[in-house]
Amino acid sequence: MFTQDESYIKWKLFLEGDDQAYSWIYTHYIQVLYNYGLQITPDSEIVKDCIQDVFVKIYKAKKKLTVPQNPKVYLMIALKNNIYNTFNQERLQKNYAFSLYQTEEQLTVKNEFIDQEARHEEMNNIKRMMKILTPRQREVIYYRFIEELSYDDICQIMGLNYQSAYNLLQRSLQKIREAYGVTGIWMLILHQLTYLH
Repeated sequence: MFTQDESYIKWKLFLEGDDQAYSWIYTHYIQVLYNYGLQITPDSEIVKDCIQDVFVKIYKAKKKLTVPQNPKVYLMIALKNNIYNTFNQERLQKNYAFSLYQTEEQLTVKNEFIDQEARHEEMNNIKRMMKILTPRQREVIYYRFIEELSYDDICQIMGLNYQSAYNLLQRSLQKIREAYGVTGIWMLILHQLTYLH
């Protein structure tokens, strides 16, 4: 996996006119963005179109852009905004956002040798846990445990201050704890650490 420093350097080179650096950024972030987009909507064609649109806009605007502090977060925000602009935002948040649509598919691809029945049962348990959460609560859990983002990055993506992001995550974990006990939280965390990374 590439480092944030490497990504920062490539972004700087891209803004200076290096098309190979632009290709590197695209290649290294396309899968991350695709997986992320599928957490917002299950429509893979919309996700692909929105990713293309993000990269086209970035390329066209390169003379006006600056190097983002965290390129991954910058691209995630751009994609999220693009998807939300494509749909009616209220309908998207209510019906789609962060429902773990493609998590099971990601597990299948990454863990061919893990017993399929056990994986399916565990995935169903995770989905049941996530259903008790609001879309915003699922979103903060996704950022913290799947993408392993810092609170500062989460604040940036979700438009929250630090305390609000912290409180949202704690309320989300508390909801899981009340419904499933401490075991539920550990199951969620271990699931993400074991299977998605």
